[in-house]
Amino acid sequence: MAFVNLVLDHSAPLLCCIATTVFLTYIVYQRCFHPLAKYPGPFLASLTDLWQVYQFLTLKQPYRLTELHEKYGPFVRYGPDKLSTTCESAISLVFQKGGRHMPKTEFYDAYGAAHPNVFGMRDEAQHSLRRRHMSHSFSIASVKEMEEYLDLNIGILKQKLDNYALSGEEFDLKKAFHYYVIDTLGELAFSQSFGVQVSDDESLVPPVKEHSLLAAATGSWPAMLSKLKQWLPLVPYQPLQNLFRGRKACADLAARCVARRLDDLADVKDDDTSIRAQRKDILTSLILAKHPDTGARLTKTDLETEAFGFIIAGTHTTSATTTLLFYQLLHHPEMLAKLVSELDRNLPPLNSHETSHSITLLEASLPYLRNCIKENFRINPVFTMPLARRVMPDEGIIIDGEHIQAGTSIAVCNHAFHHNPAVWGPDHNTFRPSRWDEPDTNARSRFLMHFGLGGRQCIGKTIATTNIYKLTSSLLSDYEFELVGKNQPAPSPAGVPEDVEHWAKTRASQCKFAELGAVEHGKSDVPPLVSVGISDLEGSLLVRCKKRKKASEKI
Repeated sequence: MAFVNLVLDHSAPLLCCIATTVFLTYIVYQRCFHPLAKYPGPFLASLTDLWQVYQFLTLKQPYRLTELHEKYGPFVRYGPDKLSTTCESAISLVFQKGGRHMPKTEFYDAYGAAHPNVFGMRDEAQHSLRRRHMSHSFSIASVKEMEEYLDLNIGILKQKLDNYALSGEEFDLKKAFHYYVIDTLGELAFSQSFGVQVSDDESLVPPVKEHSLLAAATGSWPAMLSKLKQWLPLVPYQPLQNLFRGRKACADLAARCVARRLDDLADVKDDDTSIRAQRKDILTSLILAKHPDTGARLTKTDLETEAFGFIIAGTHTTSATTTLLFYQLLHHPEMLAKLVSELDRNLPPLNSHETSHSITLLEASLPYLRNCIKENFRINPVFTMPLARRVMPDEGIIIDGEHIQAGTSIAVCNHAFHHNPAVWGPDHNTFRPSRWDEPDTNARSRFLMHFGLGGRQCIGKTIATTNIYKLTSSLLSDYEFELVGKNQPAPSPAGVPEDVEHWAKTRASQCKFAELGAVEHGKSDVPPLVSVGISDLEGSLLVRCKKRKKASEKI
């Protein structure tokens, strides 16, 4: 008995000593002997994935990672086994040629509601098959067939802007774009508008940000992901419960959309004539798609999973991108004037029943708008989570002379890469659409990562781009926008005269020297941003608008 008491008396100090030794050994290994120990980064990041979880919870993860690359260079260790790079050579190697040798990491397991959708699938064979099911629905041919529904919702938005122009009331352009994109997504994906634009009812807005933040934060701790999914819903902390409620609301909405569309198609005959007679939408195409070998169709669970993905990926990203494009144009009046001049010069008048020009005409006729959109994608990429891939070849890979061992998670955060001065020059923080007329810069278009790259590139790229082209050209052709409140830029000394084309030409040389001055003095055109894995303008974009008097209408 005395021996037992002796052991018990000394067990606590002994266990404490053992735990301390193990902990210190772990620290020494991670900092000195781990294969990634030679790469710089925050101390805590080398020890635990909780550092990365915290970065997402601050809503500043991609911008913090960009700062770390500015401080440390092209390689940053941002987790115990995670390496971030901004090397240009990594883009092709990892994302365009990686394939099965560089699959997605466990981070993506957090992004499905109950099952992995085409975005979260890590099995390359499964992903390839699902993408074949979906590819036609997202093709340019399919988008053109559904273009009338974009025009319909642009018409609703214009009616709202007409009222704002008449009253002189200020309004949040960011919110207007968000409502428009949500209703457009409903029409294109599910053959039904969600009615947000007409009702102005924010309760109808799918809470996609809540799901995105929950997925990014929990996915950043992959070793604990399954436990987090099991135990976090039980934690009685209101902000956390709001995230889970947001995810459930999006999943429930997806399920209702699928059920409604299945009911609509229940009596449709399984023949080409009957199928062609159906209204075109993305979900319907997916319902009717067949396995290329077996002829089997997707299950209801598969359909709900992909519908969930449509809602998450199809609303926040496009509206945020369009908001940031207008932010840049409204803060650069000389560039806005040049773009408006191009619209007036190259687009014919619309007929009375038209609200927007066709995407075919827009893409062919507006090179400066194309440059503005591309520059906005570069300076403000919205899909900003680290695109992590697992190095699978036993021999590892070589990036810019650095040997990256098998098993390493290698990622490129597009915000960090798009602001790498070694790739984009010292004016990488400057919004300068004309850079895309320079051959060396334009050759790097293939490295822009705003939609990802390679076989895992966002399948909705065509729809998003079409939306941005049509919305921007239509609104800037018909309205003048004025920033109000804190968003208001410094006024131009001479103002903007009615002859915007002449004014744009006279300001061109001034603009060039202003851009050089911005680089010299460290001025940045990157607006205040927040990110839940998807970036957005922090706060509102308050404006007033008025109807434009076009050159053909002037006396």
